[in-house]
Amino acid sequence: MRFGVALDLHAPATQAREVAWQNLRDQALEAERVGLDIVVVPDHLAYRAGGEGDYAIQGQPVGARESFAVAAALAASTTTIDVGHSMVNAPYRTPAMLAHLAATVTDVAGGRYSLGIGVGNSFDYDQLGVAADQRVARFEECVEIVCGMLTTGSVDVMGNHWSASRAELVLRPSPDCRPPIVVAAGGPRTMRTAVRFGDSWNGWCPTDPASSVPTDLVRLLGDTCEQLGRDPVEIGRTFDLGVDPLDLRGKRNQSLKVLARLADLGADEVRCYPASTGTHAAKMEAIVALAELAREV
Repeated sequence: MRFGVALDLHAPATQAREVAWQNLRDQALEAERVGLDIVVVPDHLAYRAGGEGDYAIQGQPVGARESFAVAAALAASTTTIDVGHSMVNAPYRTPAMLAHLAATVTDVAGGRYSLGIGVGNSFDYDQLGVAADQRVARFEECVEIVCGMLTTGSVDVMGNHWSASRAELVLRPSPDCRPPIVVAAGGPRTMRTAVRFGDSWNGWCPTDPASSVPTDLVRLLGDTCEQLGRDPVEIGRTFDLGVDPLDLRGKRNQSLKVLARLADLGADEVRCYPASTGTHAAKMEAIVALAELAREV
């Protein structure tokens, strides 16, 4: 089972230095040094003070570094570790532009890039002028267009939400370098999209050894593969998981148990969000501790 770390790109203006490029680069290089397999970045815009979202805080707004710029820079700064998106927020960009961005980052990474796509959150869509309704339908069309462009180089899709009229990706990656498309899914409709188009599927797992969520998701994946006639062996299984490698909350053993359970469920890759105090120094320590945790699974 491959192990990765998710870098935190979020900070209020008063703590912007914690997500400065030099720090993000050093964290990725540390992940590479300690032997982790992949570093992923989230894809968010902004969180209003006291608003919705996991990174929102009460007293001040929170921003995020733009994920494709960071992913390309990380790819250029590393040599062996894979680089990817934990999940691209599908409505943020038109699908044709998303495919174009993914192809360019793939070139920068020399084939070490993987593209994750998810339905996304809607609390900041009004800042982009994107409607917050029918997220799943919009997501389905986005994945179809992106997959078509990266796989064949062209699509001609007229959807209800997204269209790509005779769109061409002239400088698409060669077949042996095409970025794996990882589709996030937690329900029947999104799982059908993952099985239809994904090289891998991704699910979020609670850090609770007693939770039925990972088992339920793997069962749904298998059932959907059977319904659509796809061999489940053909699609990878990836999970996102919050872990506590520094035992800040006294839950290191709990994290270890969940990781072992995901291995038993046949997970190919786990991308971990390690708990830390939020400072760059603490994040560096958490990356080292995460590698140690992975060796115990």
